[in-house]
Amino acid sequence: MRHLVFLILPLLAACKGPGYRNPGDSEDLRLAIEDENIASRVRIALGQDPETAPYGSIRVQCVEGKVELAGVVDRGAVKRRAEEVTLQCAGVRRVRNRINVPGASDPR
Repeated sequence: MRHLVFLILPLLAACKGPGYRNPGDSEDLRLAIEDENIASRVRIALGQDPETAPYGSIRVQCVEGKVELAGVVDRGAVKRRAEEVTLQCAGVRRVRNRINVPGASDPR
């Protein structure tokens, strides 16, 4: 386990994206790993759902249990379904759905 921590820390330090945390203590590391686990569960669920699976380009990020979805789909129903699927995943506290539907009059 100790070797795994030394392998993960440089990777986390290199990924200074939104919500970056300094992995200086074990609690920060635990939270970062949990966020990645949540994001992975969401990606898997979206890939298994018949309505969202064809849209493999939906991007998923998670910070403190808050998931952000981004990408482009061709129907508002797919955008809404992606949010529904995400909310059903363990650990998800909130969803920010930034999926774009070109030409749609309803931004939701």
